Amino acid sequence: MTDTPLDDAPDERAAAKLKAEVSDETFAFKTFTFTDPIVTAAQIADRFGAHPLSDFKVLQLLPNGEIESMRPTETANLREEGRERFFVIRSDRTYSFTVDSLSLEWALSTIPGAHLRELARADDRHDLVRVTRTGFEPVEEEDIVSFTGEDTDEFRLVKVPKTVTVRYRETDFELERRMWTTEQLIERFGVPTGHKLDLIKPDGEFKELKPGGKLQVREGMEFTSHVPVGQSS
Repeated sequence: MTDTPLDDAPDERAAAKLKAEVSDETFAFKTFTFTDPIVTAAQIADRFGAHPLSDFKVLQLLPNGEIESMRPTETANLREEGRERFFVIRSDRTYSFTVDSLSLEWALSTIPGAHLRELARADDRHDLVRVTRTGFEPVEEEDIVSFTGEDTDEFRLVKVPKTVTVRYRETDFELERRMWTTEQLIERFGVPTGHKLDLIKPDGEFKELKPGGKLQVREGMEFTSHVPVGQSS
C-alpha cells in the first residue's frame, strides 16, 4: 500500500462551506454559505436577492475596521479571517468618512448614530465625535447623522473621563459619566415638583426629556426646566 503524498491530501478547508454575513442598512445580518472561498461582489449581492445589481452598492468590512465598496467583479477571500461581513444597500453612490486614521464608506446619505458608533467600534470607554468647523459634535445613539457628500467627513474616538460637569440653570453639577434616567436627573438637580426637565441642545433648542427616558450625560451639557403647558407657576 502506497502512502498518499501530503500534497495530494484533501484540503478540508476547501471542502468546508464558508460563511458570509450580509445585511442591508438595517444591520440585520443574514448568514449565507459558499463552497468556493473566493466570491465576487456580484455573487454576494445575488445571494442576498439584490436585483438588478446596478441598483445596489456592495460594501465589505475589512479586518482593520475599514469599509470599502466593491466592484461587481471584485473578489473577497472568505478564508481570510475578518473579511466575511458585507453590506448590500440600494443606492447609486457612496459617502466617504474617516474615524481617526481609518477610511470608511457608507451607501446612504444618513445613518443612525447607533449604527455609526458600531461601525466606528465605539465602546463605553470612548465617545464618537464629529469634527466640525467650530469643534467637536458628539454622536449619540439616537441621532441621525447626515454625510455632507462634498468632502470626506471626519470623526474621532475620544477617551472619556469618569465624571462630567453639567449645568442645571445657574448651578454646576458633577455627575458620573453614564446613562441617567429622566427621573434620576430630576432628583439630582432638585427640579421643582411637577416641572419638566429640558436639555438645551448646542443650537439653543430645548428638548424635553420624557418620563422613563435615558440620556448619556456628557461634559458641558446644559439643562433647564419648565412648567407644563396649561399649568401656572
